[in-house]
Amino acid sequence: MKNSTLIEVCMNWYKLQKIINRIAIAINGDKINVKIIPNEKRQNTSTGFMNVEVGKKILLESGQEVGLNLDGKSFFTSFNQMYRLI
Repeated sequence: MKNSTLIEVCMNWYKLQKIINRIAIAINGDKINVKIIPNEKRQNTSTGFMNVEVGKKILLESGQEVGLNLDGKSFFTSFNQMYRLI
């Protein structure tokens, strides 16, 4: 295996380590499985661009990504549909 391929495999493994499976519950009792994933932005440095983690976001089962609220424990999937992480 080439060195660059090994580095890519290690970086992908590192990204997978940051994904956390959780359950979220709504006020009406609905439960959904979600994943907490890093919210990364590209930052310009003197040597080029690099990805920097600036927070977390939620990945729903449907593939839709939504942001966490300021408390870091709740999120909205649609208007008046709030879920809390348990």
